[in-house]
Amino acid sequence: MSEKITPAHRERAAYVYVRQSTMHQVREHQESQRRQYDLVQKARQLKFQDVVLIDDDLGRSGTGSQDRPGFGRLLSAVCEGRVGAVFALEASRLARNNRDWHHLVDLCALTNTLVIDHDGTYDPRLLNDRLLLGLKGSMAEFELGLLRQRAHEALREMIARGEVLWEVAVGYVRTENNGMEMTADRQVQEAIRGVFAKFRELGSARQVLLWYRQEGMLLPHVEKGGSGQDIVWQLPIYHQILKFLQNPAYAGAFVHGRTTTRLVMSEGRARKSHGHRVPQEEWDVLIHDHHPGYITWEEYVRNQEQLEANAGNRGGSGAPKSGPALLAGLLRCGRCGRNLHVGYSGNGGRVPRYYCRGAHLNHGAGRCISFGGLRADEAVARAVLEAVGPAGVEAALDAWQQACEDRDEKHKALELALEKTTYEVVRARRQYDAVDPENRLVAAELESRWNAALEKQRELKQRLEGDVPARAIDAGLRSRLLGLGADLTAAWNHPAASVELKKRVLRTVLTEIVVDIQEEPPEIVMWLHWAGGVHTRLRVAKNRTGVHRRCASQEVVDLVRELAKVCPDADIAGILNRQGHRTGTGNPWTASRVRAFRVAHGVPVMPAGTTRAWLTLADAASALGISTPSVRKLIERGTLPAKQVVACAPWVIDRKHLTLSAVQEAAQAIRAGRRVPRSDPRQRELPLNPST
Repeated sequence: MSEKITPAHRERAAYVYVRQSTMHQVREHQESQRRQYDLVQKARQLKFQDVVLIDDDLGRSGTGSQDRPGFGRLLSAVCEGRVGAVFALEASRLARNNRDWHHLVDLCALTNTLVIDHDGTYDPRLLNDRLLLGLKGSMAEFELGLLRQRAHEALREMIARGEVLWEVAVGYVRTENNGMEMTADRQVQEAIRGVFAKFRELGSARQVLLWYRQEGMLLPHVEKGGSGQDIVWQLPIYHQILKFLQNPAYAGAFVHGRTTTRLVMSEGRARKSHGHRVPQEEWDVLIHDHHPGYITWEEYVRNQEQLEANAGNRGGSGAPKSGPALLAGLLRCGRCGRNLHVGYSGNGGRVPRYYCRGAHLNHGAGRCISFGGLRADEAVARAVLEAVGPAGVEAALDAWQQACEDRDEKHKALELALEKTTYEVVRARRQYDAVDPENRLVAAELESRWNAALEKQRELKQRLEGDVPARAIDAGLRSRLLGLGADLTAAWNHPAASVELKKRVLRTVLTEIVVDIQEEPPEIVMWLHWAGGVHTRLRVAKNRTGVHRRCASQEVVDLVRELAKVCPDADIAGILNRQGHRTGTGNPWTASRVRAFRVAHGVPVMPAGTTRAWLTLADAASALGISTPSVRKLIERGTLPAKQVVACAPWVIDRKHLTLSAVQEAAQAIRAGRRVPRSDPRQRELPLNPST
């Protein structure tokens, strides 16, 4: 018994601290755990009446990167002076870092608390004991660092050789020499190849997911079972599709170091955060052709570029959406360099409009540019079709081949699934036949499995019967495809050509389009950046401010303004219709539409009861006391000045022209039944006002 233990120490409690770093050590290293728990008995042998056991930190590391509630309880008790001695198997059990170790030693020195391990008893107030405790803490930290260094160096050497030391991706199995090879299950192989084929076709991970779930196609998934990794078939989720597309193992490459761990300080402790992706050029190990791949490395790189481009929030063009705007995601502002946004208006929200609002959102500044999308979409589509026209026939043949492959893919997957299910039915029956019939507990379970396999087989047979296998496309359809290839414009405008397909075509040949607005003349100026590196400029006419495609022409506005002086709205509508004019929406004119048009353009109408300066044929005939045909003859002879805005419009006569002497003489002769004298065109009329 050490003389350093005094009655003052025994009056206080003895704290026994128990810790192991990982749950694996807790489960497997029972001897170390037993030795630590035996310290309770040792404390009682040293005459400590009150013994407190702290084992809250089992399975927690002592490096300082994890919270240790048990160690926190120990420090609090030492600070409060309730601890006479701290028992631990060795210094490494209390702490694996000098920060926690020296903090505990300092507190024990201040409160006259002893530290007792299997080597002896230490009083931190004594210089020699404090030195030994410091050395024990440093050795514990050094030992951990040395063990970690040795383990990491050995691991890095094995990884550099391409040895597989962890679980492999679904579709692969580990070999005896720590290598990888494809699974022998053909159904799994074809299912994984189908994911990559569908991504090549659709170009979007989400569209691949939607297709699999709509078609009810299952994908393999790995679950840990009693015999290791078990393959289960289930409808995919988005994360599972991404794992197939982003894992370089499917390209035959062995990779290590795709993610890294970062250390951050939080609440005075170093915290680790995992899963931070690093660029490909910073990967620790990259071994090409390490094992057989489902795709080539070049296709894997293209897939990553496509996924990155689909993520529009990271500067890419974004995946093709279902909206009618063909250039969404491709346009970049020529003034600020930001991507343009798209909005929809019009009937049914199908008319796109592109605008730059990045500066407005980020800095509160004004919007850079804005323009309608119909003309821009048509112009770019026309330019692309002209550029890729020579490749139209080849594209049609590729489409024909793709159609055949698409029709085969689903049927083949169902056939493989049925083949595997048939094997499971036979195996379930064999197991059922092999069991003792009197053992009803086992027989009932095997019978249930057999019935489940039969039900699954029946369901797959029904699906396979309803799925039409691929047949060779007849000559007529092939001729139509070749015809569409020769006329890409017809193929582009075909009802079966979806908006998503058109957007994929544009994104294939164009990387981006830089656009700006020119005021005079109003034009949209676009610089097309082609995938081959060539840049071309395209100019598209733009409406002036306040003018849109549904506006009536200025000719109609001027005509209505003149006709409103002498005609009611119903007559104006008739004149406009006879002239072939239509409203901005293409409808014929009516009195109500003329009235709304006048109000919109500020065209006044003659108020009732107001003396007008202009007269019609009927008004002039009434004022002169002659018939309307007689007034028309005077106009045709040039005796009575009059004007007609357009053909079919009423004649407009100035009231003051009725007082001309020639007009009065002609009217008097008509009233008297005499012949109207013809006037000499060379004869000048006297002015109405003698003073002029």
